[in-house]
Amino acid sequence: MRSSAPDLPSLLLDSRIIFLGMPIVPAVTELIAAQFLWLDYDDRTKPIYLYINSTGTMDENNELVASETDAFAIADFINRSKSKVYTINLSMAYGQAAMLLSLGVKGKRGVLPNSITKLYLPKVHKSGGAAIDMWIKAKELDTNTDYYLELLSKGVGKPKEELAEFLKGPRYFRAQEAIDYGLADTILHSLDGSFKPKDLTVQLAKAQEMRQSGKRPAAGAGRWSTPSV
Repeated sequence: MRSSAPDLPSLLLDSRIIFLGMPIVPAVTELIAAQFLWLDYDDRTKPIYLYINSTGTMDENNELVASETDAFAIADFINRSKSKVYTINLSMAYGQAAMLLSLGVKGKRGVLPNSITKLYLPKVHKSGGAAIDMWIKAKELDTNTDYYLELLSKGVGKPKEELAEFLKGPRYFRAQEAIDYGLADTILHSLDGSFKPKDLTVQLAKAQEMRQSGKRPAAGAGRWSTPSV
């Protein structure tokens, strides 16, 4: 073996799993975008699983720590992907993360039995200064809120006006409540069927054989091996 063993994110990616496990900051969005691009190129006939355990754009203290527009970028990748995207709430999907959960393929949006889904409207960072700066922040909030409601409406199948009225305050959903509201479709009691184990020994042997023959490995074959120089 010419390279170290694959890391956990690489193993998940090989099973077509994208894991959103923290607030939606730019670095997270960059990685998720790259994973979507690769998986959509690798094999469009197989689904992509988006696992979610995220507080969205805010932390546990309701302080804004991430970007609304980054969440919208991930939503665009879900919508533009040629592969079907299955979404799963592993523990918590709050705010923008809940919106992403709702955008999965209908019938393939799952929640674990003890997961919590929370809806809340977008916020902006606290700011002061000139009136023009405050006006720009207000316009940004209006735009983010409108786009959030538009995407959420697509996911849950409810009118934007109804959602805006319903979300004047934060809304919490247990697993079955999230299903009843249209955020998800089924409670998953096991994740065993969401991926197929890979025989890494066979993959590494194929990659070594390719290197020795001077051929270029096919997409997905020994993808963690370092090519000889």
